[in-house]
Amino acid sequence: MKLLESIEQAFRNMTDPSPYDLRQAIQQLELKEEEVSSYVAEPSYLPYGRKVLFQSEVVEVILIHLPVGRETMIHDHGASRGCAYVVEGELTNKIYELGAEGYVDESGESVVKQGQFLYAPEGMIHQMCNTGTRRVVSVHAYTPAMSNTKVYHTYEQVLDYVI
Repeated sequence: MKLLESIEQAFRNMTDPSPYDLRQAIQQLELKEEEVSSYVAEPSYLPYGRKVLFQSEVVEVILIHLPVGRETMIHDHGASRGCAYVVEGELTNKIYELGAEGYVDESGESVVKQGQFLYAPEGMIHQMCNTGTRRVVSVHAYTPAMSNTKVYHTYEQVLDYVI
């Protein structure tokens, strides 16, 4: 069965999945580098590649490609929650907290290796970075489908715009 058909079969009948349910569905896919490689999008308008593999009102499944040295913007997922599975490479996930003045401060980070999962609870503000020596490819599943996501800036980033 083709990858997109497998993904649709795993996610199409979900009605109110938990992040654990999303993780189980991804695990059942038994994703391999060679299976996802033809779906890897090169960066265009973003510093990373992003391809939606499946979307319904309840679930959105996205493939993210972070080339070496690239990172996402600091962002949240709106009212969505979910998880991500690293298919290839090693992902650094930086966590941020929103300060009183609307800027974010880094509060921690973790490394998610190939074959491991990352959870994204509702309200989490984070940035995914590739500080390794090979590309990062990860599959993300969110519920509900993402909307109203927000990009954040650190105080230092805002000063760069002003000065």
